[in-house]
Amino acid sequence: MDDRMNRAKFFGLLSGLPSSALTQIQEAYWLAKNAHRWQKPRDNGDRYFEHPRRVAITLIERGVRDKDIITLALLHDVLEDTNTPHTIIANSFPNIIWEWLYILSKYVAVFNPITGQIHDRMKKPSDAYFAAITAAEEPVRLVKLADRRDNLLDMQGWEPERRARYIAETQQYVLPIAEKTDPWFLREITAAIAAATQ
Repeated sequence: MDDRMNRAKFFGLLSGLPSSALTQIQEAYWLAKNAHRWQKPRDNGDRYFEHPRRVAITLIERGVRDKDIITLALLHDVLEDTNTPHTIIANSFPNIIWEWLYILSKYVAVFNPITGQIHDRMKKPSDAYFAAITAAEEPVRLVKLADRRDNLLDMQGWEPERRARYIAETQQYVLPIAEKTDPWFLREITAAIAAATQ
C-alpha cells in the first residue's frame, strides 16, 4: 500500500466539513498545485506543492477546520513564488484571503498593466514584513508558524550560511510570533532550531 499523501488522503482529513467549505479548499488545492507546477523542486527533491500541502496538514492535524485558514495555508506561497495574477486570487476566493496572502508574501509581483506579465518583484523590508505578520489576525500568524516549522524541518540541502541566516531570522522574528500565538508552535520551532544547530 502507498502511504504517501495524495489528494484523496488530504481531503479525507477534512471529512465532515460542509460542501461549500470543501469546494473552496478544492479550488485552493487545484490553484496551488498548478501554480507551483513549474517551480523548481524543493532542496530535498520534492515537488514544490508538497510544502504548502504539508503546511495545511500541520494545521488540520492541530485541529484547524476553518476553510479560510486551510485555503490560506495551501496558497501561502502563490503570490510570492509564482506568476499567478492577483486577480485570479481576488476573484476566486473571499477578499480576506487576498488580504492575508498579501501580508504573508515577502515578495510581491508587479505586473505590466498592458500585457499582464510580471516585470518585477518587490521585496518587503524584513522589519516591516514581520511586524505586519505580528500585528495580523491569528490565521496569518498560524500559517506563518506552520510554514516556518516545515522549512526548518526541511533544511537538509541548505548551505551552512543560508541555514544560519534562516535560523537567526527565526529567532529574531518568528519565535516572538510563536510566543504570542501558540505554545505548541513555540515548542516545535524551538526544537527544530536546536536540531538544526547540533
